[in-house]
Amino acid sequence: MLTIINSFFLDLCILFTLFTISFLPFRNRPRLTPHSPLKARVLLGVQTGVVALILLANALHLESFLIDLRAIPISLAVLFGGWVSGTVAAVIFLIGRFFMVTDGVYIGFYLAVLSMIGLVLPISLLRLKLDNTRTTLLVFMTVSVIDFGIVTFYALPLTVFYPVFLTYTVMAYGGGCAAYRLLHELRRHFENVQHQQQLARTDALTGIANRRLLNEAMANLNVEAKEYALILVDIDHFKRVNDTYGHDVGDDVLRELGMLLVAESDERHLVGRFGGEEFLIIMPNANREDVTRLAESIREKVSTFPFETSAGTLHITVSLGACHSNDIEVDSVLKHADEALYHAKESGRNRFILAS
Repeated sequence: MLTIINSFFLDLCILFTLFTISFLPFRNRPRLTPHSPLKARVLLGVQTGVVALILLANALHLESFLIDLRAIPISLAVLFGGWVSGTVAAVIFLIGRFFMVTDGVYIGFYLAVLSMIGLVLPISLLRLKLDNTRTTLLVFMTVSVIDFGIVTFYALPLTVFYPVFLTYTVMAYGGGCAAYRLLHELRRHFENVQHQQQLARTDALTGIANRRLLNEAMANLNVEAKEYALILVDIDHFKRVNDTYGHDVGDDVLRELGMLLVAESDERHLVGRFGGEEFLIIMPNANREDVTRLAESIREKVSTFPFETSAGTLHITVSLGACHSNDIEVDSVLKHADEALYHAKESGRNRFILAS
C-alpha cells in the first residue's frame, strides 16, 4: 500500500511540474478551446503526449501489471484542444511507446494502440457536446477507467484484477481532479497578473492608457517605426468647466473625450491621458497627411459633439498640437508637439497646428 501511495504522489508531482512548465507558453494567450488556432492546439497535443510518455516511464508495477496516469494528459488535451490536440497527443505517445518495445514483444504496444483509440475517439465525440468543466474531465476519466477495466479483466485473473482495477480507478479520478484544479488555479493566477498589469497601465478615470503606458510606447517608437507622429490634445477653458459645474462634471467630460478620441483613432494608434485635461495620441507609421487628417477630424468632431454630463449637455472645443518624426528623438518630437499646442491655444484655441 505504501508503494502505491508513494507512486501516486510521485506521478502527481510529475504532472504538476510538467503541466506548470507546459502552461507557461499559453499564460498570456486566451484560453485554449477546440476553436483556437490550429498551431496552438497541435502544440498542446505535443506537450501532453510527451507528458503521457514520461508518466508511462514512471508507471507503477503492480502484480506484474503497469499502472500509469497517461489518460489524464490525453484527456486534458481533448478537454482544452478538442480532437486535434487529443489525436496529436495519442500519436506522440504511441510513437514513443513503439520505441520502448524490447525483445520483439509488441503485445504492450498493441494494447497501447487499442487503449488510445478507446480513449481518444469517444471523449473527442463527447467533447463536441460537453463544456470545459471538471465534470467533463471526470466523464473522460470514467471512459478511461472503463477501457482499463475491459483490458485488465481479460488479461488478469480475478484475484489480481480487483486490486489493480481499484488502484487505477482511485489514481485516475484523484489525479484528474488534482490536475484540473492545478490548471484552473494557474489560469486564474495569470489572468489576475494580467489584470493587475492592465490596471497599472490604465488611467483610472477614463479607462484609456495612462502616462506610464504612453511613456513605454514612446520609448519603443524609434525602434519599431520608421516614422511616427505625436498629437497632443488639450481641452479649451477646462478650468472654467470645473469652476462652473464642479469636478464631477469635469470628470464626465474627460471620460467622454477619452472615448471619442479612441473612436476617432485607428486600432494601431495608442490614445492615452497624458495628464490633467491633456491627451496624447501616438501614431506609429504615419505620414504628415495622416496626422493632419486625424487631428482635424478630432477637432471638428469635438466642436459639434454633445457631451452628456450630470449637469446636462455641454459643448467644448479642443486645441491640438502635433509633430511628425523626421529622424529625431522622441523627446524632441514631444517637445515640438507641446510647442505647437501652445501656439494653437495662443492663436485662438479650437485649432490644430502641426510643427514644421
